[in-house]
Amino acid sequence: MLRLASCVAFGHNLALVGLAVVLCLVGSAITARLLRRVIASYGHARLAWIALGAIAAGCTIWCTHFIAMLGYVPGVVVTYDPTITLVSLLLAIVGCFAAFGMASEKLRYAAPLGGAAFGVAIAAMHYCGMMALAVNGTVEWSPVLVVVSIVLSVLFGVAAFSQIARSTPRRAVLVGAGLLSLTIVALHFTGMAALSIYPNAPAAGDIVDDVARGLIAFAVTGIGLLLLFTGAISYFLDAQAQEKSSSQLRHLTQSAVDGMAVVQDERIVEANAALERMTGMSRAELLGRSMGEFLLLPSALPQATLLSSSLTRAAGESIPVEFAVHTEAGTTDGRPLTVFSLRDMSQRLAQEKRIVFLAEYDSLTGLRNRASFLEQCTAVLHWNASPAHFAVLAIDLNRFKEVNDTYGHAAGDRVLRTAGMRLKDALDRNQMAARLGGDEFAVFAKVHSKEEAIALAERIDATFSKPVEFEGALLQCHASIGMALYPNDGDEVTVLINNADLAMYRAKASGGDHICLYDKAMDDTARMQRRLVDDMRQAIARNELELHYQVQIRLPAEEAVSYEALVRWRHPERGLVPPNDFIPLAEQSGLIVKLGEWVLRTACAEAAAWPSQLPVSVNLSPLQLVAPNFVAKLKSILEITGMDPKRLELEVTESCFIADGAKAGAVLHAVKQLGVSISMDDFGAGYSSLAMLNSFPFDKIKLDRSLIEDLNSSEKSKGIVRAILSLGTALDVPVIAEGVETIEQLNYLCAEGCVLIQGYYYGRPERHLATRGLLTDDETAQPEGEVTPPNLTVLNAGHRTR
Repeated sequence: MLRLASCVAFGHNLALVGLAVVLCLVGSAITARLLRRVIASYGHARLAWIALGAIAAGCTIWCTHFIAMLGYVPGVVVTYDPTITLVSLLLAIVGCFAAFGMASEKLRYAAPLGGAAFGVAIAAMHYCGMMALAVNGTVEWSPVLVVVSIVLSVLFGVAAFSQIARSTPRRAVLVGAGLLSLTIVALHFTGMAALSIYPNAPAAGDIVDDVARGLIAFAVTGIGLLLLFTGAISYFLDAQAQEKSSSQLRHLTQSAVDGMAVVQDERIVEANAALERMTGMSRAELLGRSMGEFLLLPSALPQATLLSSSLTRAAGESIPVEFAVHTEAGTTDGRPLTVFSLRDMSQRLAQEKRIVFLAEYDSLTGLRNRASFLEQCTAVLHWNASPAHFAVLAIDLNRFKEVNDTYGHAAGDRVLRTAGMRLKDALDRNQMAARLGGDEFAVFAKVHSKEEAIALAERIDATFSKPVEFEGALLQCHASIGMALYPNDGDEVTVLINNADLAMYRAKASGGDHICLYDKAMDDTARMQRRLVDDMRQAIARNELELHYQVQIRLPAEEAVSYEALVRWRHPERGLVPPNDFIPLAEQSGLIVKLGEWVLRTACAEAAAWPSQLPVSVNLSPLQLVAPNFVAKLKSILEITGMDPKRLELEVTESCFIADGAKAGAVLHAVKQLGVSISMDDFGAGYSSLAMLNSFPFDKIKLDRSLIEDLNSSEKSKGIVRAILSLGTALDVPVIAEGVETIEQLNYLCAEGCVLIQGYYYGRPERHLATRGLLTDDETAQPEGEVTPPNLTVLNAGHRTR
């Protein structure tokens, strides 16, 4: 080691040594890049690159050697044999040609073998060049250092070629060039340390002068530099061509929607923006990487076949992908290209998962849907080996349609979502909830007793009793719950659900009880009512509804002053259905809004065609009053039918003002602006508030029939009727008595000053008034089926019917 250091420090001109090292580094960088191109090339292109690389490498070795030799100071006159010097250059080039040829073979150990050959080529060139050295002295070699120099050259050569073949382009140039330089320099200076020169006595004619030696050395060096420069120029021209090719390739990949990577020699040489987004890495980070670093690859890659795998993003998370490999994607400089196309499957798999979810679950509430609920419950009952008991709960939200109609579907959706969340929170893990449709929910639970089922229902009812907030409004939707128990109330899921539904509708109809157990006797009636509701939905379309009119009389002249329109339903199987059987069902089911609109439209159309311009009164449901755009619909009906608004009277009950008196009052004021009269119906029957009479200018007060019925037997009823009649007189509001059926009732009302009468005493509601003899001969000549009320005709006792 000391001998080597002494040789470099004291046996050489350090300036020329430094120049040799710099030239060696530059030439080694060019050689490293050319070697990578040689390894990746095929066919004739490979042979051309081997030749170019051999020239560049050989010239680098030779020039480094002779520049360093120019700085060698042995203490004697030195000259060189030109022929042997030239042979050493050719030997370097030929040796490098062999080394590059070995490294380019597609074998496992091709690069190390090529590196060893490169080290041998350096040694051959060095010691051949030393043979060209002529000195006036004795030359001795240290065999140990000679062997050491060759071994170092071979070892460093193997390391350099292996690094260049397997590293990224940048690492191959930086690290590979350093190792190549170390290979050349290590052999040269170790070899020089092995040399010892002992001077002889000077002899005339034996020594070439220094000028001749310098000219020869610089001439040889110039040739080497020229060859090296030619190799560099060739390389840079090729680099431009490669950049052009890469630019074209980049344009193709960037235009692709899927992630694309172009791989060459198992390294990514191009990647598009889609792959950058997919991996979370920039293009610079992707280039030079192996696909296996972030993509899980199978052992074999079939050509153009879609494969499923997972891709690890830069942040560490994995995403599902589909990818295909195209191994015959062309070549660049004779090297084959492999194209990987990748598609992010996250969104597609999420959509497929969503489709599967929607097939079994309700999208709004996240609960199971009807089909999934039935399937799961059926499976539980089928596989249930022990004699267990189960409960099926049918749940329906009260006044949900009113919330939808009043506040809109967004409010309805909020109520349903909240109901779904509360229902899930109220259940245990082994209990199952579902949304069957609309505002109908169901629960399936294993229970040990009827009491446990009732406790579950009460827990659910308590959660539903809390209001739902929507845009500042508190929406109250209590639940009606029906229960059926397995196996007592049915041994099939569909039967249990149906029976629970019947119990639920009974709970809804009761008005007070929110929870009802299935009872066969009681729920048979509910089943009939449900069928009646289903038939009622089709009644309008089937033209099964009709209006009957009941006359209103003014005393003492007993003249007809108005008619009340009353709807009747002529069922195709049941015949004429009594109003008390279907009107309450219409109220409960929400059909009253559609039914009431039909009554209003039909009454206006028929009344507008009467020869006599008598008014007609129509009952208005509380649900109609708060329905959206009621006033606009009423105005439209009046315009379409040609009905004079002054001939229309709307009858409202006190219940219209209980839920939202301010809103009801505002709607009725808007109705009066149209010219329509408003009367208070069934006054005295329940929640009768004088404040309503004070806050709204009613055009008429209608005594409830229950007060009239009790006139003969109740002094209290007589007192209430007397008080209401006095109130009407004081407020200057006409009062009409409804439900007058006997002469005794009529006499008492006349004695108290009541002049407006309606009831069976003067006539039942009828479709064809001509059958009662109330019409004149001209009026009975109307077309069959047309309703025509009388003119102001005096009624006599012969016309009175009960």
